[in-house]
Amino acid sequence: MIDPAATDRGAADRDAHDEIVTSSPQGSIFAESWWLDLVVGPNRWHPYVLRGSSGVPTASWPVVERVSRIGLVAVGAPYSPSLGPLLTHPGDATRARHWSQEVEQLEELARLLARHAHVEAACSPELRYWTPLSWHGYTQTTRTTWRLAAPLDPGAVRAGMRKGARNALTSAVKAGLTCTGATVDELLDACEATFRRQDARLPNADVLRRLATGAVERSRGEVLAVRTAAGELVSAGLFVFDARWTWNLAQGRIDVAGAGGAPTLLMATAIEGAAARGTGFDFEGSMLEPVERFVRGFGGEPAAYSVIRRSGAGHARAVAWKRRAKRITRRS
Repeated sequence: MIDPAATDRGAADRDAHDEIVTSSPQGSIFAESWWLDLVVGPNRWHPYVLRGSSGVPTASWPVVERVSRIGLVAVGAPYSPSLGPLLTHPGDATRARHWSQEVEQLEELARLLARHAHVEAACSPELRYWTPLSWHGYTQTTRTTWRLAAPLDPGAVRAGMRKGARNALTSAVKAGLTCTGATVDELLDACEATFRRQDARLPNADVLRRLATGAVERSRGEVLAVRTAAGELVSAGLFVFDARWTWNLAQGRIDVAGAGGAPTLLMATAIEGAAARGTGFDFEGSMLEPVERFVRGFGGEPAAYSVIRRSGAGHARAVAWKRRAKRITRRS
């Protein structure tokens, strides 16, 4: 039987969480309720919400949860580059009070998740101070994305690109390639072609389809495609956005002779869209060297973000057991 009181509390927490997303420096499209409902389903994620003495929501930590044999596990979500703590503070707070409030909120959020056997989260680059979580057993790894901050001037962006990227863009135009709006099916076709070249299947293809469809329907994303002069599909990508940033979320390429500049044209067109919307552009940069080199060619700036983890003894033993089992299986 469903507990009506628990359902009401869950709805209230989600409403409070969405308020925090809009006001928090760490808030993004990836933390919004509709996004997480599409990615994992409404019953697979939960926002841990803090409220002040007056009942006003002050912070939230949305997590995707599952029950494992060693307890409750909280992790991130597919196609969601950041899903970590969301903090708020009064605009008139002094510098000292600002940081004190962030410390208090992080510590209290850590206490709310203390019963979890394992917690892992990729935080927003706007979460600049994670040390209070270390006092509760968290470790941290620094990773990097690449960004172009708003306001964007497409002409200035092009002038700031590395020579190789500018040459690729010029070659794409000379080859007659064009970049326009596309369908979700074309996006999937291009992404699947990329993974086929690696003898692999596109992970979470159904999730990508739902997200692309939902984002476009809500006017929170666009699918762009590069085509040859004859109309043949070469490349396609999904770009999603909120009030502050446009993200390069997913893209793929089909091998077509003479269309080597297609990925550069696709990205340049997406940056123009971000400029028109008044947002910055996040390349969602990969740690893979070829991808990093490609996105760095657009002249952005690196933006560090934290991946934080905490594991109980039971989770650590389970991971060690799985590793031993894999080694034994490979030897047999």
